[in-house]
Amino acid sequence: MTVCVGPAMSDWREPEPEFVFARLQCSNRVFDAWAIWPKYYPDNPPWHHDYPFSDELFIGLIHELTGLRVSPKSYKIVPLDSEEIFKYPFMYLSEPGFMVLTDKEIKNLGEYIRRGGFIMADDFRQAGYISNVNEIDVLRYYLKLAVPERKLERLDIRHPIFHSFYDIDNLDMKAPYGNFEPQFWGMSDEDGRLQLIANYNNDIGDFWKYLDQGDMPLKESACSIRMGIDYVMYALTH
Repeated sequence: MTVCVGPAMSDWREPEPEFVFARLQCSNRVFDAWAIWPKYYPDNPPWHHDYPFSDELFIGLIHELTGLRVSPKSYKIVPLDSEEIFKYPFMYLSEPGFMVLTDKEIKNLGEYIRRGGFIMADDFRQAGYISNVNEIDVLRYYLKLAVPERKLERLDIRHPIFHSFYDIDNLDMKAPYGNFEPQFWGMSDEDGRLQLIANYNNDIGDFWKYLDQGDMPLKESACSIRMGIDYVMYALTH
């Protein structure tokens, strides 16, 4: 008996994915960044941190764990000052503590939020670790310029975003660097729908990157995976 075996076929065959992980490219304090992370010069400014490793791993997890239609290339970089941002309901913002936004970027940020977009702000921390800046104050400053009628508020485990796909038990997790207590902050619209979640004193994308590179145990990364998927599913269903 002859057995013929054909080549392995990928099940990633989505010509038009229904979800794209869009990473915001924005103006940063790059000279400060190069002083802190000289090895990142000149190709890895703060908005770019963990790219593409975290993005491609997360898309793979969405493919494996949810019913969302994605392809291996369902992630991209989108400039904040472009009209392209309005195509994507979910945006990832890395290192918001290094933002120095232009007037156009501030205008687009406000318009994106008012149109119903969702932002995941990640990878920023309190004063005393890499600088004397409480980086959440930077995020709060630009949000106040963009959407002065909204405000950041501390979130706890009761918020529906932590139960939208996975039912997360608690928010007690260890940040991937530093001796921080992670905090979760949010900004909602007038109807109470969350439109921005800020992972302060934390770096969810770092967990994804190091897991992708084989440098982070799955057990330590499991919470970051569940959170990321909860964020996406909340954004797409609310």
